[in-house]
Amino acid sequence: MFYQPNRTSMESKKDHIDLLPDYFAGVLSEEERVAVEKWKNASDENLQIFQESEKVYYSLDLLEEMKHYDSSLALHKLNERVRREYPVQRLLYYWQRAAAILILPLLIASVYFFIDRKPQQGTELWLAYHTPPGVKSEVYLPDGTSVFLNSDTKLEYPSSFSGKERRVTLNGEAFFKVAKDAAHPFVVGLGKIGVEVKGTEFNVCNYPDEDKTEVVLKEGKVDLIEINTTRNALLVAMKPGEQAVFKRTEEKVVLREVDVDRYIGWIDGLLIFRDDRMTEVVRSLERWYNVNILIEDPEIEDYIFTGTFKHETITQVLDLLKRTSPFEYDILPSKKQQNGVYEKQKIVLTKSSK
Repeated sequence: MFYQPNRTSMESKKDHIDLLPDYFAGVLSEEERVAVEKWKNASDENLQIFQESEKVYYSLDLLEEMKHYDSSLALHKLNERVRREYPVQRLLYYWQRAAAILILPLLIASVYFFIDRKPQQGTELWLAYHTPPGVKSEVYLPDGTSVFLNSDTKLEYPSSFSGKERRVTLNGEAFFKVAKDAAHPFVVGLGKIGVEVKGTEFNVCNYPDEDKTEVVLKEGKVDLIEINTTRNALLVAMKPGEQAVFKRTEEKVVLREVDVDRYIGWIDGLLIFRDDRMTEVVRSLERWYNVNILIEDPEIEDYIFTGTFKHETITQVLDLLKRTSPFEYDILPSKKQQNGVYEKQKIVLTKSSK
């Protein structure tokens, strides 16, 4: 007796996959969105198809920014090709291949579009590597130092370290694993302040639109310094497990002990909250999912949350947060701009009437 696939199940899977481009674009109805999420959570295979499709969609979205074409339409065309050329049993294989084929040239393209070569400090050649919103990457510097870059982060560094120190600059968030070289300190410029090390592991959060810079030390030793033209004055010496917060408006440094894993979990795809106010949660969600979140009721800003998320969608995260606090959310459809690029998805938070 031969096994006959359940055609209803096969057709249902194709129907849900057809909805994925509009799901990622945020233009599905509430009923369709819920149906996609139920399908995604129904099996490990469905979850893998969803995740591979998501990689393809946002990779195409990155090309959209660079080449100005419609990523949602492109993904619909890919789905049509799936329907014609691949049986349902091979859908996961197809999406894995599609993601691999698309992402490799995107990585090459990102070097072309997002690495800005420019001379600085005389004739020395400097490179600028920029990760777009919602994208994470890893960069290896000329001395062997590895740098994990979080969403919307720009790292500038010379093509070779030839002076007395190894100096880079950072806007955004990054985790550094600095190659040891006692004779040549490694310095991360962060505006008025900087981090000086000789070989260690630490995380830096230094977004220009925020009023603070945070440094968390995992291992080794870090000196937080004041950068000026004549000398680097020591502000504070850090030990493993400590966080230094520099408040820019006050030009003041606050040092405290913290749970390091909370601040570096993003490297492993973990979104971690520990007694965080909603304002901090929103800030993290906006960068993590590349969305804009508007809090309409000021009372919501003081809600406190604790939780760890991995692989959840933005709606799943918000639904879980709703279980502990009285608020509702409304996801607005993404609008296509005149240049053909969709604007960031907008989410509005309002106080629940319950």
